[in-house]
Amino acid sequence: MILFGLIITTMASRMQIQRSATDSVINYVEKYNQENVRNIANAAANKALNALMLDVHQTVGQADASLYGGDYTYYFERRTQDPTLSPTQIRITAMATYEDQKDTVIVLLTRPSFSRYAYFTNHEGNIWFATGDTLRGPTHTNTYFQMSGSPVFFGKVTSHQVYNANSPYRESYWGPTDPVFLGGTEWGIPKIAMPDEIPQETIDAAIAEGIYINNRYVWIEFQSDGTARIAAKNTSSTPNPGEYVTYTLGSTNGVIYIHYSSTRPLVRVKGTLNGLVTVATRGSMEITDDLVCAVNPMINPSSDDMLGLVAAKDIVVTNNQVDQDRIIQATVMTLNTAVNNAANFYVQNYNLYRYGYLRLYGGLIQNARGAVGLVGTPYTRKGYLKDYRWDPRLADMTPPHYPALFALRRIAWWD
Repeated sequence: MILFGLIITTMASRMQIQRSATDSVINYVEKYNQENVRNIANAAANKALNALMLDVHQTVGQADASLYGGDYTYYFERRTQDPTLSPTQIRITAMATYEDQKDTVIVLLTRPSFSRYAYFTNHEGNIWFATGDTLRGPTHTNTYFQMSGSPVFFGKVTSHQVYNANSPYRESYWGPTDPVFLGGTEWGIPKIAMPDEIPQETIDAAIAEGIYINNRYVWIEFQSDGTARIAAKNTSSTPNPGEYVTYTLGSTNGVIYIHYSSTRPLVRVKGTLNGLVTVATRGSMEITDDLVCAVNPMINPSSDDMLGLVAAKDIVVTNNQVDQDRIIQATVMTLNTAVNNAANFYVQNYNLYRYGYLRLYGGLIQNARGAVGLVGTPYTRKGYLKDYRWDPRLADMTPPHYPALFALRRIAWWD
């Protein structure tokens, strides 16, 4: 009996050891499979990221592809596929299978719009920020800034270049220089490239569901009732009332694009906007009067009125009056590759007469900085003083199909 008991006990112990060994192998294999399927899912997400690096507009995913003995699928989603995404967000979903295991990785990205900047230039030129200038919101140049006196910056100020080893910005020779940086600074950051023509996605949007105009001269007058009166023709004479067509902006995707094949068109714009609109042109643009939102976003931050202006050439502030302010509630972007003081965004006759404040609420993005005034005493200065304020709604909103940076920023990675 004792011998039989020892045999039974030994056999039970061996069976327990064998069972433990078998369970260990099964657990190891399952753990291995879980780790492998997780690696496949992450690799698929990285493949999707690489596809976006090659073409930020990529929409075609990949299905049932083989990798490491398993399979993966990935696809892209933007606001057109999921209305809960913001206009600048892209979501990657990567799914993997290996043996009996499945895993999913989700990556949320944003492609920031140039509209996020209060002020942006590729080239500053021989233009100076001076006492009396006030900027709010993110401010950047791909060269270096030039400062005179005590201009005030409420947002973060960054530049790609620095003036010299002693100062990141150039200081004036005709008086003390003490700019006020209330939002902090960062100098020598990587260059931020900008397009030199209207992006094709903006043009395609106008063709698909927006307003596409093929004329040499165009006049746009926004109306507070959500419409826009537009006259378009190939002669420069002032249009009569019968030459205007009224468009209901709510029945479009908000993109108005003006093209003319033989030469660059000229667009004149003014009025009170009710809606979300981007006006883009292959040519130049003139802001001929105040350009404001029906619901003032400076007073009511929940306003859903927002305007973007984008010109491949210049945007000029015209019809200016002595000692009078000009109000522009829009995000303004000019792509003119010319680098001189009369290029890009500038004020007509800025060096002849003294105006009031140029009150820009939104943002100003330009290849080369244009002149809006000349430095001087309150009695000798010319042009406008600047009161540029960033619209904080631009942190989450952007005018429809507004040009975006050639870069992606990861918001989250779930695996």
